Amino acid sequence: MSIQEILGNTGKADSVKGTRADSSQKVKDSDREGDGEDRKDSVEVSEEARSMYDAEKTRRFDAIREKIRNGFYFQRDVTEKVVDAMMKDLKKT
Repeated sequence: MSIQEILGNTGKADSVKGTRADSSQKVKDSDREGDGEDRKDSVEVSEEARSMYDAEKTRRFDAIREKIRNGFYFQRDVTEKVVDAMMKDLKKT
């Protein structure tokens, strides 16, 4: 699974949607607070995963460069699609 599949198109992780807990599933506030320590989540990404990400990024840029060399982006219909996508993106900001 690629990082984009996890993050989606926005680049932000989708929020997790839960269900309402009934009274038997509720957690007491004192249990949530723990022992007063500041608890933070963390994620470690392996060197292998970083290498895979870098390789994929390089492969994608190489494919784009090849398309530029072959004149793919200079076709009228392709240029129009690129400009339309850029205009939509600019309108969002």
